[in-house]
Amino acid sequence: MAAALSDGANRREDRMLRLRGGLSYMRRNYGLYLMLLPAVSITLVFAYFPMPGILVAFKDYNIFKGPFGSPWSGLGNIRRIFEMPGVVQSIWNTLTLSVFTLFVTFPTPILFALLLNEMRVLWYKRTVQTISYLPHFLSWISVIGIATNLYSLYGPINDLLVMLRGPDTERTLFLANPGFFIPNVLILSLWKGLGWDSIIYLAAITSIDPQLYEAAVLDGAGKIKQAWYITLPGLLPTAMILLILRLGSLFGSNFELVYGLQNPFINYEVISTIVFKMGIQQADYALATAVGFMQGLVALLLTVAANKASKAVSGTAIW
Repeated sequence: MAAALSDGANRREDRMLRLRGGLSYMRRNYGLYLMLLPAVSITLVFAYFPMPGILVAFKDYNIFKGPFGSPWSGLGNIRRIFEMPGVVQSIWNTLTLSVFTLFVTFPTPILFALLLNEMRVLWYKRTVQTISYLPHFLSWISVIGIATNLYSLYGPINDLLVMLRGPDTERTLFLANPGFFIPNVLILSLWKGLGWDSIIYLAAITSIDPQLYEAAVLDGAGKIKQAWYITLPGLLPTAMILLILRLGSLFGSNFELVYGLQNPFINYEVISTIVFKMGIQQADYALATAVGFMQGLVALLLTVAANKASKAVSGTAIW
């Protein structure tokens, strides 16, 4: 009994020491916490304060009564999701587009970072990095505008095809071709995010011990073997964390890009566009909230499953 009381007292003392140490650290570095305050405030306002609105998914929502005054409907809105053929198709479209995007946009920044790391001409390396980063700072509507001009009937791509094939070449409406929609989304997503996504991997490469490369050179290992046996294993923890986060958003989609590329010939609906059209355009807030709730629930389950699988396979996990 005395030993148990002593252990409890020691744990309380340790907690107090850690608390005092944390407060002392915050006082010494108050400037960092002040700079962090705007980001924390924005996250609270836009991510946490609206959370009670999830009640709308389980209510027969009346805009005049609000989420707390509207009567309960149970799981009625959840059932309505699977009774609407358009919603079910949008879920399948979202999953298909997300899987393709993951396979294309996840490994390419790793390869790009490996190639950048091997560049020895400093001015050329910085030029390539700057050019690859710039598209990230464009809004998606700007990217859509650029794509529209490039793919237009009398745009640069059609002009180039006519120049290569001859003046009798029939011009193509690329953005009106349903088969080109997914490749176009992949191309634009890769172009906009490739350089920016590679920053994390470049930072991870710099943390790898240079002595490992020196030992590999002495053993006769070339650049490819160095990348395979040293660089990629060094990138594995970072890549697994990012993969877990990406898998959590597998049922998410880029609303701005998909909605911006839709036209009278392309009616490719994903979950986010369905939520927008039902919740904003048709004012069916309860059903749109129910779709968003199910999307968030699936994202949570995928994140937990991916985290456990990563921990079992590679020993890397978020928690």
